[in-house]
Amino acid sequence: MKTAIALSHGHAAKWLQVILYTLKKFSNERETDIFVAHTWPGHPSIKAITETDLADNITIHNCKIRLQSHATGLDEVLDLLIDYGQYDYMFCAETDAMACCNGWLDWFHQMIGSDPVNAERNKFGKCGMAGFFWHEGNNHYNINPSGTLYLIEMLERYHNEVRKNTSDIFWHPNGNRMGTDGGMDPTIKKVAGVFSETRGIENPSPEQKNQILKGIPQAAWFEPGAWLYYRSLGEYSHIAVPCDHIYTQFGPVTSPEGTYYGGKANPKYIHYWGGTRAYDFLKHPINDHFVSGGAPYWLQREDTIWKAVVPEKYRKIMPQIYEEMNFEEKLRTNLPGWEKVKELVK
Repeated sequence: MKTAIALSHGHAAKWLQVILYTLKKFSNERETDIFVAHTWPGHPSIKAITETDLADNITIHNCKIRLQSHATGLDEVLDLLIDYGQYDYMFCAETDAMACCNGWLDWFHQMIGSDPVNAERNKFGKCGMAGFFWHEGNNHYNINPSGTLYLIEMLERYHNEVRKNTSDIFWHPNGNRMGTDGGMDPTIKKVAGVFSETRGIENPSPEQKNQILKGIPQAAWFEPGAWLYYRSLGEYSHIAVPCDHIYTQFGPVTSPEGTYYGGKANPKYIHYWGGTRAYDFLKHPINDHFVSGGAPYWLQREDTIWKAVVPEKYRKIMPQIYEEMNFEEKLRTNLPGWEKVKELVK
């Protein structure tokens, strides 16, 4: 059996080259295949790999169920993996991330593997996931799929459960909502999968209820992979891998510098955050002060990392892609403070 490495890509072309180049550069003992869920089919940014050999021997899946959705992209890759029947683990990555060394994925497998002296790992017989435990404020208290190794057996079980659920109720200990209520999504019952489910848990156990209240303030506020984490509590063990999750100042906003899996001094994998939000200007004018404040600096960071990591033979295609994306026009029109990154459109 093999491990599938899956990521959702929408429009961040430079980050896409960073993650694909590093995934191919570093080796593991574990046999792997790479899957890219293209959440914006037809968008020119995918050419960052398809017009180079970075796309060789990977599967690019054009999403159909729901477009421009990170979580649904992972759901659709999982559908493929279940059909293929060749994989026992799925590693969920991000585009604004990179593998850092040989054996990086083997390290995740060591984290999730059975260890007779570790009672927590064997508490329920199997460990379902190993990743960064995101605990901040009252909106995050779970392991999210930004760099997490999942047991396929568990994913398939809960994925089928979600797909069979035709309920229009969004359950939450503080009050339930209906899909027809204002602000709710009446279509979720037709499109949800294990990573995109937001309808909560009808009869949560005390442990599930306690942790949902720590991380989900109200009905439907489940971020990608959050429902899966809460649903599997009490049935599978979870490993919070050692990480340094570091914040820094990006101009007027404070946001993650990165999550360093294995520690900043010797990371196995890094998730930088902000890579997708930085490109919101491609879709609409930016009125969110957090995004408008941080995006110019996130774009500069992306460019710096891209130039340091990706060889020129891959980078040289980017001016053509940016022209096809109408990058400069949309940057000038939709992103306040775009002048801070005007060098990116020269």
